[in-house]
Amino acid sequence: MPHEPTDLAELAAAVLAEECPAAIAAFGDDPAAVLRPVIEAVLTEAAAERFIADQLAKTGLKALDFRNGMSMKVEPARELVALWVGAARAMLGDAPNYSETRVEIPVEMVVGVAEDPQRYAFTLQRVGRLTPHEARLRAEKERDAAQAEAQQLRNHIAKLERAQGAAEGRPGGEGL
Repeated sequence: MPHEPTDLAELAAAVLAEECPAAIAAFGDDPAAVLRPVIEAVLTEAAAERFIADQLAKTGLKALDFRNGMSMKVEPARELVALWVGAARAMLGDAPNYSETRVEIPVEMVVGVAEDPQRYAFTLQRVGRLTPHEARLRAEKERDAAQAEAQQLRNHIAKLERAQGAAEGRPGGEGL
């Protein structure tokens, strides 16, 4: 009684043995083992092509605006959003705020001056947290406030030194 194929590779080997016995001999003792990675590669590529075509068909452009540069609103396919969320979680990991990933756009992808390819940094952050730009602005504001307070203290100290110098009878009220 002949063996019943249990997977696509065994089925392909059985069909090949029936249709072309001379060819099947070239695959050795276990033709299914030789055919399996080939079939898996072909099916993987076909599945990827089908997935990409499906995502392109399900993704729509909601708005496109060229005022002050370019902005685009895209209605992505649900599966694509799930991939983005998965990628965001993986990239952020245990980071409390953001993860920065540097990407170099190939010349073929550059919009604008083709002779001057630019580098871009895509910043992924948790919603509701400070962006790197907001954090920098906050730090600069705190620095400016600290510098202003330090200058006020220096002015106050100089005023006290002049008053002390005047009280001690130094010419011009010079401080210590």
